Amino acid sequence: MKAKQTHWAKKTENGSYMAIRILLILYRFGGKWLIVVCLAPVLAYFFLKDCSARNASMQFLQRVHQFKGVESPFKRKPGYWQSYQHFWQFALAALDKIDGWLGRIPQSSVTYGGSLSFENIAHSGKGALIIGSHLGNQEVCRALVRSKYPIRINILAHTQHTAAFNRILKESSSDVDLRLIEVTELTPAVSVMLSDCIERGELVVIVGDRISAQAPDRTVWASFLGNPAPFAIGPWVLASVLQCPVHLMFCLKQQDGYSLMFEPFSECISMPRKQRQLIITEHAQRYAKILERIACRYPLQWFNFYDFWQLPGAEQYKEHSGDNSSN
Repeated sequence: MKAKQTHWAKKTENGSYMAIRILLILYRFGGKWLIVVCLAPVLAYFFLKDCSARNASMQFLQRVHQFKGVESPFKRKPGYWQSYQHFWQFALAALDKIDGWLGRIPQSSVTYGGSLSFENIAHSGKGALIIGSHLGNQEVCRALVRSKYPIRINILAHTQHTAAFNRILKESSSDVDLRLIEVTELTPAVSVMLSDCIERGELVVIVGDRISAQAPDRTVWASFLGNPAPFAIGPWVLASVLQCPVHLMFCLKQQDGYSLMFEPFSECISMPRKQRQLIITEHAQRYAKILERIACRYPLQWFNFYDFWQLPGAEQYKEHSGDNSSN
């Protein structure tokens, strides 16, 4: 019998507050290289101790390998070494978040890719909903964009630990300016507040690859790497409420810097009551396919360290949907 699946909000955020504080203290007194040296044994400890995260890492990497076949980014089936590299990239990404918000990533090391220029978004005069993910480093993306363009970015956060990250960064630099909005549900008051942000030409940012921390049953299933996976309905419901352009955002680490990618998704999402579920499913599947394509190119920058395909009721879904794929 499988162990009960732990929700990502309870698993992945538990030690973040203290970890960020320690990182910033080390950074202040010894710089980035001291942190890198200290990270190796600490990371090895967590890699050995956290078997569920380690297994989730290998599961994801092996799914990518199997799904891509001869085009796999791995020469052979990923194992423990590739999983440790996955952990290591996650740790380095945490350091880059600090660098990003403290202004220590030069714009010269950033390339703007994708089929949509952020400059067009910033100067359009229109507010927009930006849907990100835990693929790559969206915090670095927001920091770099914020340093170059005078546009207000409102970030919908799922846990109090994200707000703690903001407070800790502000202790280190008064120039840090995030607007984190703790949202447990899309109430009329929240809808009005976010609509006002859009009216003022601001951006609202939400992630689309994790199910709700408060209502994990409010999901839609979409094919991802050949198997059905649960995705949140929140981004699509929010888009229909805000009635504004929707864009996707990715920030991927390169050897010599970062690539910021913006993709147009929809000019406006409307949901007639009778077609609501169908429209949500269609948009979630489109998003999943784009996420899948980029995740296969940058598998070690996939920072969801839990069983992405598992949810209470998943087996019943597969039975009812007739999905027997094993890709």
